[in-house]
This record gives sequence, C-alpha cells and structure tokens, in this order.
Amino acid sequence: MNIEGIGAALGKIPSGVFIATSIQDGEEVGMLASFVEQAGFNPPMITVAIGVDRRLNQAIEDSNMIGINILAEEDARLMKPFNQQDNRSPFDSLELEDNEYELPQLAEALAFLACKITGKIEGGDHIVYAAEVVDGVLNDPNRSPMVRVRKNGFQY
Repeated sequence: MNIEGIGAALGKIPSGVFIATSIQDGEEVGMLASFVEQAGFNPPMITVAIGVDRRLNQAIEDSNMIGINILAEEDARLMKPFNQQDNRSPFDSLELEDNEYELPQLAEALAFLACKITGKIEGGDHIVYAAEVVDGVLNDPNRSPMVRVRKNGFQY
C-alpha cells in the first residue's frame, strides 16, 4: 500500500467543519466533526462518521438523534471549547437555542440541522451514521461555511 501517496491524495477531499451534538440522560454531548456529507434529497439525508471511541456514539444510540452545527469561516472561536482538556462542559461558554428535539444548537453557528438516525455502518475506526434531516435553520445567509483541506488523509 502506498501510504504516502494515499495520505496526500485522501487529504485533498475537502470537508466542512461542524460541531456534532446529541443528548444523553439530559446532558449535552458534542464534538468537533469534519466527516459530514449530504447523502440524499428526498428525504433529505446526511452521513456522519464518528470515531468509535467517542462518547457521542452512545448519546446518538440513546437518543436516535444528532444535531449538526455548521460553522462559518469566522467561527473558529466556537471550536475552542471542544478542544479543552479540563472537565468543564464545552457548552458552558456557548449560547444555545432551544429546539423541539432537545439537541444542543449553537446560537452563533452558521446553520443547524436536526437529524434522525436511520442506519449505521460499523467498520474500521469510525461508525458511519445515515440520518434524515428533520429540521434546520440558516442563521446568516451572508456568511460562508468553513472548509478544511487536510495535508494528510490519515489524520485530522
């Protein structure tokens, strides 16, 4: 296997930057995510890949829901709480909007999608969820989404 060539080429697949969220036992759970993609029109569908060791997987399994907060180019500050190393909730410093699904929805994100899990594929180091988009909001049509291109497709 040509690891160097594959890694360089794989890294050139662009992705957005997201905060994926769910709820578990009344507690907000979330993480930075980049493996999110639209996967259908009717019904509107997305796929989301979450590392197998992430707490978000159990929250998704328990609630059968996932929220996708889409970040704009200038939203790097919204990522910082999810990179912290202490035990504080990353949501403590962020303003949340209420929604009927009780999913953590960042008030300052570019957009938000509420999604119902319809299936999953387990394999490798990620679980890939298929989810139907059941609700959504675009907070600011004048901002552009954050896009990320990695140097190496074998690391975040």
